[in-house]
Formats: sequence, C-alpha cells, structure tokens
Amino acid sequence: MSTQPAAADSLIRQIGRDLLSVGRVPLVLLALVLISALGVVYITHQSRQLVAQQEQLLIERDDLDIEWRNQLLEENSLAEHSQIETQAEKALDMKRPNAANEIVVQ
Repeated sequence: MSTQPAAADSLIRQIGRDLLSVGRVPLVLLALVLISALGVVYITHQSRQLVAQQEQLLIERDDLDIEWRNQLLEENSLAEHSQIETQAEKALDMKRPNAANEIVVQ
C-alpha cells in the first residue's frame, strides 16, 4: 500500500519532466490557443458593447431630431405676425395707431 503513493508521485514527476523536455512545443501551442481564445472572447464582448452604444446613440439622435423639428414648428408659429400682434396687445397694452396719430417724416 505504501508503494502506490510513491509510484503515483513518481509518475507525476515523470509526466512533468516529459512535458518540459519533449512536450515544450505542444505546451506552448496550448498556451497560445488559450490566449487566442480569451482574446476572441474579449474582442467579441467589446464589439457587442460598442454596437449597443451605437444603437443608444442613434436613438438619442432620432429623439434630438424630433425635438429640433418641434422647436422649428414652435418658432415658426410664434414668429407669425398675428401672434406677435396679439401678444403686444395683451401683454403690453399696445394699439395700432390710427390715421390721426400718424406722423409722416420726410
């Protein structure tokens, strides 16, 4: 019974020595494959985050475009002469001068 752990320990040492002496190329290749796989996972994650961010920015751009168009409509409606005249009459108590109050400067 006491010979089995020593044999297993010896086998593990032998496998380790073989990997370091004969199996260097496969070990290096294994490490490179693992590094490459982790790189692919990382790049895929980054690209998905960027695509999601791009979608969010496109939605924000569309919202801002809609808001800009609404602002243009509001500006045009407030700039109408009838609207300005109504505001002047109500807020400032202004009235259109009649012919008797007009002074012509030559």
